[in-house]
Amino acid sequence: MVSITQTHIKKRVSEHIIMLALHVQTSSKRLAVKWPSLWIPVQCLHSREKDYLVYYKELGLKEGSDQAAVRDAFLKLAKKVHPDSGHSQANAEKFQKIDNAYRKLLEKFSSERWNVNKCEGEFGLYYEQKRKWREMEREEEEEEEEEEKEKDYGIKHTAPQHRQYLSYEGIGIGTPSQRQRQYTKVRAQRATSSVVDYRIKRISEGNTETALVDRDRKEARKIRTRYGIDRIVDDVIQEAMARGDFDNLSLAGKPLPERNINPYVDTTTQKINEHLINNGFAPEWVMVDKEVRQQREAVRQRLRQARQRLGPLPLTPDDQTLWQEMLDQLTATHIRDLNRHINKLNFLVPLMTQQLTHFPLKKEAERVLREGETREDVERRRREKEEIERRKEEESRGWLFGIFRLFRRI
Repeated sequence: MVSITQTHIKKRVSEHIIMLALHVQTSSKRLAVKWPSLWIPVQCLHSREKDYLVYYKELGLKEGSDQAAVRDAFLKLAKKVHPDSGHSQANAEKFQKIDNAYRKLLEKFSSERWNVNKCEGEFGLYYEQKRKWREMEREEEEEEEEEEKEKDYGIKHTAPQHRQYLSYEGIGIGTPSQRQRQYTKVRAQRATSSVVDYRIKRISEGNTETALVDRDRKEARKIRTRYGIDRIVDDVIQEAMARGDFDNLSLAGKPLPERNINPYVDTTTQKINEHLINNGFAPEWVMVDKEVRQQREAVRQRLRQARQRLGPLPLTPDDQTLWQEMLDQLTATHIRDLNRHINKLNFLVPLMTQQLTHFPLKKEAERVLREGETREDVERRRREKEEIERRKEEESRGWLFGIFRLFRRI
């Protein structure tokens, strides 16, 4: 009897559940007919969830995997199925499916971040840290403004529309040259006062009583950027200057060396020329001038060598013939090429005073004949050299014999 009652109750309960489900289905369809906007979003939501499941399966992941896992899975599969990878599993269609799934999941993660952070942007996960940085920057700016208000730099600013002159900060009266001199004096006074303040600061830094206060003040003024950098480059440079790290430089405390300015050339061309000169390059006329000087010295050397093969003045007929043949040979080989280079140099030099005349072979030959060494001079110098070498050799031999005799006596 008990079993029959239980089965009867189960049947009645199942019938009620079926009727309730049919009622819900018919009511939802009626709502969809009356208000289709209530039915479509629910249907789209379910379709998107199904699509996301398909995308996860395409990448070989479980539902709910994070963005890092999705990226790693995509990279791992892309190396295998990419058509240009050369892998045995390379397939263009499969790669397109994987790429599409990866892009859709990225859009999903982006939309989730957007919704979670109340539409603050795609990078909403980091907004909390960014807010902290903004608050810190705002506090530091307020502190700096308060410190600036407390300080008195002695700057008397005048608006441009109330100045008599816009140049030289409106300082001075008279002609532009007079105003420039007056402005230079004002700048010198400012520099002097700055130097005095700097020296006082250096002296106070050496005092142990104020060292801790200054260090605390520096720590309080540390500038934080939005990405967490403690101090910017300018602060590091200023601290290094205060410590005296740059005092060992050769030009420390001295004005910068003046640079030569050519009024006939613009600054860009001058800087290019300086850069070329520092790297071993030079203008064409400089190179040609160097070649001309080398060729002139080579011709003079040839004349001196030819003079050493001749006797003293007056020359004998044979020596005169040899000398004339040598001059004709120089004219045919070296002098013509040298004069051609001189003509080229005269066309290239920037100033007329740098031009040269043709090589005066006749004058140079006469000078070498008068002042050059003769055959006898060369022979005498050779004998003197041999005599000096012979004496040195005898002295060295005598020294060796002396040592040998000393050892024999011992």
